[in-house]
Amino acid sequence: MAVIGRATAGVVSLAILLVPAAVTPGEPRAPRVGTGWWEVSASAANVRVDHSGGDTAIGLAQSGDRVEVVDTWTSPLGSRWAKVLVTRTGVTGWVLWTLLTHREPHPEP
Repeated sequence: MAVIGRATAGVVSLAILLVPAAVTPGEPRAPRVGTGWWEVSASAANVRVDHSGGDTAIGLAQSGDRVEVVDTWTSPLGSRWAKVLVTRTGVTGWVLWTLLTHREPHPEP
Protein backbone atom coordinates (compact mmCIF):
# COMPACT_ATOMS: atom_id res chain seq x y z
CA MET A 1 0.00 0.00 0.00
CA ALA A 2 2.87 2.39 0.75
CA VAL A 3 4.31 1.78 -2.72
CA ILE A 4 1.03 2.85 -4.36
CA GLY A 5 0.96 6.00 -2.24
CA ARG A 6 4.51 6.91 -3.25
CA ALA A 7 3.81 6.20 -6.91
CA THR A 8 0.70 8.36 -6.81
CA ALA A 9 2.60 11.16 -5.11
CA GLY A 10 5.30 10.90 -7.77
CA VAL A 11 2.77 11.14 -10.60
CA VAL A 12 1.04 14.12 -8.94
CA SER A 13 4.40 15.87 -8.41
CA LEU A 14 5.37 15.34 -12.04
CA ALA A 15 1.98 16.60 -13.24
CA ILE A 16 2.37 19.76 -11.15
CA LEU A 17 5.71 20.42 -12.85
CA LEU A 18 4.63 19.62 -16.42
CA VAL A 19 1.11 21.05 -16.68
CA PRO A 20 2.14 24.74 -16.43
CA ALA A 21 4.70 24.21 -19.22
CA ALA A 22 2.04 22.64 -21.42
CA VAL A 23 -0.44 25.50 -21.03
CA THR A 24 1.86 28.50 -20.64
CA PRO A 25 1.63 30.61 -23.79
CA GLY A 26 4.94 31.17 -25.51
CA GLU A 27 5.93 33.46 -28.33
CA PRO A 28 3.44 33.59 -31.18
CA ARG A 29 4.28 30.90 -33.67
CA ALA A 30 5.16 31.86 -37.21
CA PRO A 31 2.63 30.78 -39.81
CA ARG A 32 3.25 27.56 -41.71
CA VAL A 33 5.67 27.84 -44.61
CA GLY A 34 3.87 28.46 -47.87
CA THR A 35 0.79 30.07 -46.30
CA GLY A 36 0.27 33.71 -47.06
CA TRP A 37 3.04 36.28 -46.93
CA TRP A 38 4.59 38.95 -44.73
CA GLU A 39 4.27 42.65 -45.43
CA VAL A 40 5.16 45.97 -43.82
CA SER A 41 2.28 47.17 -41.66
CA ALA A 42 3.72 50.58 -40.67
CA SER A 43 3.84 53.59 -42.99
CA ALA A 44 7.51 52.72 -43.55
CA ALA A 45 10.25 50.58 -42.03
CA ASN A 46 13.99 51.23 -42.10
CA VAL A 47 15.87 48.18 -43.35
CA ARG A 48 19.09 48.07 -41.34
CA VAL A 49 22.46 46.37 -41.72
CA ASP A 50 22.11 44.73 -38.30
CA HIS A 51 19.44 44.19 -35.66
CA SER A 52 19.97 47.48 -33.84
CA GLY A 53 17.91 50.66 -33.94
CA GLY A 54 21.10 52.71 -34.12
CA ASP A 55 22.61 50.74 -36.99
CA THR A 56 22.90 52.08 -40.55
CA ALA A 57 19.71 52.04 -42.62
CA ILE A 58 20.37 50.54 -46.06
CA GLY A 59 16.86 50.82 -47.44
CA LEU A 60 13.26 51.68 -46.77
CA ALA A 61 10.29 49.34 -47.02
CA GLN A 62 6.95 51.08 -47.51
CA SER A 63 3.54 50.18 -46.17
CA GLY A 64 2.23 47.10 -47.98
CA ASP A 65 5.62 46.01 -49.34
CA ARG A 66 5.87 42.23 -49.35
CA VAL A 67 8.89 40.79 -47.59
CA GLU A 68 10.37 37.35 -47.19
CA VAL A 69 11.43 36.65 -43.60
CA VAL A 70 14.76 34.81 -43.78
CA ASP A 71 15.84 34.96 -40.12
CA THR A 72 14.72 36.27 -36.73
CA TRP A 73 16.51 37.48 -33.62
CA THR A 74 15.36 38.54 -30.16
CA SER A 75 17.51 40.94 -28.13
CA PRO A 76 18.28 40.25 -24.47
CA LEU A 77 15.76 43.01 -23.65
CA GLY A 78 13.02 41.32 -25.72
CA SER A 79 13.00 43.37 -28.94
CA ARG A 80 12.22 41.07 -31.85
CA TRP A 81 13.84 41.64 -35.24
CA ALA A 82 13.32 39.98 -38.61
CA LYS A 83 15.88 39.71 -41.37
CA VAL A 84 13.88 40.29 -44.54
CA LEU A 85 14.24 40.42 -48.28
CA VAL A 86 12.10 43.28 -49.57
CA THR A 87 10.48 41.97 -52.76
CA ARG A 88 10.04 45.38 -54.42
CA THR A 89 13.64 46.58 -53.98
CA GLY A 90 15.66 43.40 -53.47
CA VAL A 91 17.25 44.85 -50.30
CA THR A 92 18.03 42.39 -47.51
CA GLY A 93 18.37 43.61 -43.92
CA TRP A 94 16.82 43.79 -40.47
CA VAL A 95 13.51 45.41 -39.44
CA LEU A 96 11.63 45.44 -36.16
CA TRP A 97 9.21 42.51 -36.02
CA THR A 98 6.39 44.79 -34.84
CA LEU A 99 6.47 46.59 -38.21
CA LEU A 100 5.43 43.41 -40.05
CA THR A 101 2.13 41.62 -40.40
CA HIS A 102 1.19 38.26 -41.87
CA ARG A 103 -1.42 38.13 -44.61
CA GLU A 104 -3.38 34.98 -45.33
CA PRO A 105 -4.05 34.08 -48.93
CA HIS A 106 -7.56 34.88 -50.12
CA PRO A 107 -9.76 31.77 -50.24
CA GLU A 108 -10.74 30.74 -53.73
CA PRO A 109 -14.49 31.00 -54.43
